Amino acid sequence: MAKTPVDDSVLKPGTGIDLVIKLHSLNPVSYASVIFDSDRKIRQLIVAAPGPACHLNVKNPEPLHVSTLVRMESGEKNRVGFSCQAIKKIPEYRLANGTMTPALVLSYQPGSEEVNVRTAFRYTPTACHEVLGKLIIAGHEFFSGNQFRICDISLTGTGIVIPRLLGKGKNPLSALESGRIARLGIVLRDHGPKKDHIDTLDTAITVVRVNRKFNELSLFAGCRFKQLKSRDEEVLSHFIHKAQLHEIRSLTHT
Repeated sequence: MAKTPVDDSVLKPGTGIDLVIKLHSLNPVSYASVIFDSDRKIRQLIVAAPGPACHLNVKNPEPLHVSTLVRMESGEKNRVGFSCQAIKKIPEYRLANGTMTPALVLSYQPGSEEVNVRTAFRYTPTACHEVLGKLIIAGHEFFSGNQFRICDISLTGTGIVIPRLLGKGKNPLSALESGRIARLGIVLRDHGPKKDHIDTLDTAITVVRVNRKFNELSLFAGCRFKQLKSRDEEVLSHFIHKAQLHEIRSLTHT
């Protein structure tokens, strides 16, 4: 990708960033974060480690980039990324207000590059921003909360966790195989301060992989959206962006 004339001075404390894993792969994953502290002399950052980012392997690190939006001289905004490496985990990093939160220490390279991680944003639903769903397979309906759970969602697809058992019987959805085509109805519920906001999406999906060794109680299925409508893509993108901003504000108590 083309180099941009942006230096690491943009990596300032308080800057909202994305931690992008495997940026140049076919399936990059991105987590919203924020810079707590930076040291340009030794090229290190201390950043928030929300959710799955807490589990990054610092002994055998994956390719990682710190990405942020920068306003160029032309006035337009470009997203740039800095190659980096997670070198240390801080289970309890003390913020200015005295609260403690998980953090990561990153070592970065000063040269930036233009990046496009639009499809990389993968959000893990929370109690504040819920993602519910209904699967329809061969005329049979399956509902989240009982027969499966949506554990993450992005603009390209979703991951679902399927319990092996329902009560004392086998969950029929546990027989799901990769390659299966299905229909997925999605409910995006934003629990706002005054009232809930709900959006609904409907799309065909393809089950691209099934992990039957996910854990003792459940299996995992990775599903890809098939031709998500432009309106639904916009709604989902807005929901994910708003949810990630809420997480960052919760971390920094701003």
